[in-house]
Amino acid sequence: MSLPFPVFPRYALSGCLFCAALWPGAAWSQQQPHVLESVEVGADIEAQPRPTTTAGRLSLEPREVPATVNRVDREDIEQQGLRNLIELYRSAPGVSAGNIPGSPATAVMRGLTDVGYLFDGVRVADPGMVARNLDTWNLERAEILKGPASVLHGTGALAGSINLVPRKASLAGDSREGMISYGSNDTVRLGVGGNKMVSDRLALRADLSHGESNGYIDDTSSRTNALTTSLLFQATERLTLSAAFDVYQDRYTTPYQGAPLLPASVARDPSDVVSGGDLVLDESIRDNNYNVRDGAMTADSQWLRTKVDYELTPDWRLVNELGLYNANRDWANSEDFTYNDGTGLMDRGTTRINHHHRFASERAYAAYDGYWGERRHRFTAGVEYQYTDFDTRRRFGTTTAVDPFNPDRGYLPPNSPANYTSSRVDYDSTVSGRALFVEDALNLTPRWLMVAGLRYEYLDLDRGIDDLDAGSRETFGQTFEDLSWRLGTVYDLTNTTQVFLQYNRASAPVGGLLLSNATNARFDLTTGRSMEAGVRGQLWDNRLTLMTSVYRIRQDDIITRDPNNAGLSIQGGSLESKGVEVDLTLRPHPRWWLNLNGAFNDAEYTRMTSSSGADQSGNRLTNVPEKTWNLSSAYTFAPLPVTVGGAVRYTGDFFTGTANQYRVASRTLLDAWVGYPLAGGTLTLRGRNLTDEFYAEWSGYSPTQVYIGEPRTVELGWTGRF
Repeated sequence: MSLPFPVFPRYALSGCLFCAALWPGAAWSQQQPHVLESVEVGADIEAQPRPTTTAGRLSLEPREVPATVNRVDREDIEQQGLRNLIELYRSAPGVSAGNIPGSPATAVMRGLTDVGYLFDGVRVADPGMVARNLDTWNLERAEILKGPASVLHGTGALAGSINLVPRKASLAGDSREGMISYGSNDTVRLGVGGNKMVSDRLALRADLSHGESNGYIDDTSSRTNALTTSLLFQATERLTLSAAFDVYQDRYTTPYQGAPLLPASVARDPSDVVSGGDLVLDESIRDNNYNVRDGAMTADSQWLRTKVDYELTPDWRLVNELGLYNANRDWANSEDFTYNDGTGLMDRGTTRINHHHRFASERAYAAYDGYWGERRHRFTAGVEYQYTDFDTRRRFGTTTAVDPFNPDRGYLPPNSPANYTSSRVDYDSTVSGRALFVEDALNLTPRWLMVAGLRYEYLDLDRGIDDLDAGSRETFGQTFEDLSWRLGTVYDLTNTTQVFLQYNRASAPVGGLLLSNATNARFDLTTGRSMEAGVRGQLWDNRLTLMTSVYRIRQDDIITRDPNNAGLSIQGGSLESKGVEVDLTLRPHPRWWLNLNGAFNDAEYTRMTSSSGADQSGNRLTNVPEKTWNLSSAYTFAPLPVTVGGAVRYTGDFFTGTANQYRVASRTLLDAWVGYPLAGGTLTLRGRNLTDEFYAEWSGYSPTQVYIGEPRTVELGWTGRF
């Protein structure tokens, strides 16, 4: 497969030159041991936790990070049957997620949508643009860093960062894994993968997944494919080279765009799922699809990543990371529909959008791990360059209205000026970013660690907008500068229990860079500040693991309307989010585990004026529940042997728009499973939403349109090694 990277040669060349410069080998030297004592843990708990890459490049162990980091590992994915990213995100404390047409698998953390999505540590500009609801088979784990992360990953990560870590080649030995399942709505998942030791210095890995489903809404079939590959080469005892190439594809036929709210007087089976005003969610239309019959949402993407890690001395490492990304995404749908009181029909809009998205990143840094006197000292300093080339064609219009109860959906109108009169524009954008970053971790005592970070970032945006209706072209640009920083501390109380505290200063663009208009481009970056304090530990002979934290995040300079002239957009709005999170895992018996996690979050606008001039200060943010919790547990009956497990997942109520007019009711979903060892793996019968609760899980672009959640489903699957 050839990759269309015509704009990337000079960046690829820099990575190649760096690799060539580091190729010569040298003798192996052992680094100094960790100051803190090693932690004794039970057989079921990882003896030496792997350093978290999401929380920085200092190779800090999870217990040394002055922030909340939740991990969803391969074992969690398989035990709880987390099939895709939305299910994975929702399993983590305080994270909610859902689909909207332009950004599948959108997450909300700590009350904010400014989430930095990383793939194997690589983050693109406007990360929500690349979000897709990927299959979890190709992942080794997900690391979820809570709180502002601009100092680590660049602007636009005020809520935190989610790092998706794919399965990688390993020198630990050969392995082969497989997965197959079949469930409700003719849902099929297949997965196969393996690691191959070519020699004691070279390993290869490949993982392939395929999924397809008829969907739980009428005529909403889908098909997804993913191939992830990686190579690990221990060139010398000091030089490690790795590379990965991944391909993703998804095809959604007439994708589900949500259900419209109807007047209570019209609804045939009105529910109490949505309240506010005179509109309700009608259960009688739960299976209806209002998209056109030839609607489609497709995406094809390719990732190429390389990494060179060279041990210069026993204390110093040099690291170079190069990433290239290419994607084509298309939407051709009727995405929004509104009930017309005059006609009794649903008025529908039409959308044709395509993206051609290319991205390159180059990161080089030096890392030190040694001693300052008798104190352990870790330090990194580096540079980063990113370049994004983005083109999009956008057409908006209308199509035929339909009966809400018996929709004759019709077909998408031909792509002509007469059929797309709302807007016909072509955008082209380039964003180049340069950054300098420094991180430092110093043990003031063997038990007291101080962590600091500083990142200077310079962004250069160039935009062109061709208005095909007016026959005009508008070009504009803007540069942004930002200095983000963090200061944190961790104190080891008992070697298994730590308390931590951190303060962050971060930033985020207004709305996004790649699709910004001339008005938004003139605004400065919004700023955010956060404070977090927490405690984590292992108790009861390491059978109980607890992490809890309290936090407060404030974002200033968001877009609002001038109180004296509601037609004028200005910077000056603000919001605040504060809350508490808990994650507790208990293993009272070697064959019994239990996890309880949850969060209470109070996220509201502290200064906001709507386009109508209404004061929205005190209103809650869209799609943000105040309370969420998950309770999951499994027990293995040894004589049989059979594992029985279950999960209860609660999501509190939320609002569909900033006006807080329509409130979506809370939901409590029950899942259960039974597993039996078979052929080197586990055969699992699983049921989801066993009470068949009728609920809405997310809102769309319109406050009068919501996504109905999946009804009761069953699934039989096998996962194992062969």
